[in-house]
Amino acid sequence: MAAPNLNLQAMKIFVAVFDLRSVNLAARSLNISQSGLSTTLAKLRRDLGDALFLSTAAGMQPTSRAKEVVGAMREAIQCMEQRILNKGRFDPAQDEREFRVALSDTAEAMYMPRALAALTRAAPRVRLRSVASAQPQLQRALSEGQVDVALGYFPDLQSSEFVRRKLGAHGFVCICSAANREARRDLTLERYLRARHVVVESPTRTQGLLEAYLAKRGLHRDVALTTPHFMSLPEIIAATELLATVPDAIADAFADIQRIARVELPFRSPVFETHLHWSKSVQDDPANKWLRALLLTALTRQGSPP
Repeated sequence: MAAPNLNLQAMKIFVAVFDLRSVNLAARSLNISQSGLSTTLAKLRRDLGDALFLSTAAGMQPTSRAKEVVGAMREAIQCMEQRILNKGRFDPAQDEREFRVALSDTAEAMYMPRALAALTRAAPRVRLRSVASAQPQLQRALSEGQVDVALGYFPDLQSSEFVRRKLGAHGFVCICSAANREARRDLTLERYLRARHVVVESPTRTQGLLEAYLAKRGLHRDVALTTPHFMSLPEIIAATELLATVPDAIADAFADIQRIARVELPFRSPVFETHLHWSKSVQDDPANKWLRALLLTALTRQGSPP
């Protein structure tokens, strides 16, 4: 049997007949002709392979098949009306959607706690999903609506297809073991280059920015360990004499770990900016616009809608 063509009008007719038990009353409630309703109902019967409603002295009685599908019909109507036909409406207090947010490694540590706290207060039923932020997949994901917004350092998202709003500017610092007195007391450029280092190779671009900055100045580090994860650094650093150069937001996230120490670099740090990014295709989408305003307020105290 071919898949039924269940458009919005057909589903509304089905539900109206189910609720009113009358073809005449259903047609009047939908402001359509009785013959038009009967034609649509006949097509539904053919498509679903069931009589759906039986004419009795008590009215149009639903079959067991009709009782099975009426719940799904109601949900489909509600979804279509709320998400498509009533696109201009978004109620954060009642909506139960899931927003998909791509975050760079720095943004995950710096912004997620505040973003989640603000979202929980303003929209208790809404959920957040942090998604992979590897580029260029992120560009396609934003363009196709698989990701709602991106937070962090994403230099590839600068085409005319996307919009961005600055969140902040950040640099790099060094972290070392709290027991590393030489580094903590006086980290000179000579000591920095003589030491062995841990390097984090993340999917985002902050590490590449640092490497290019050092190479341009002829500075080369002795790398003892390369790891894909920032979160493994505290235990590694605390147990060794290794140094790690990380974005300041990552060091801030480690601030309560007493076994490691934060030290300023012996050279001027490169600076990178973090942004809130979104696709122009959702510029006027009510839910996305609300999310952007919430994030800007929570993360920068810039409350004007983007």
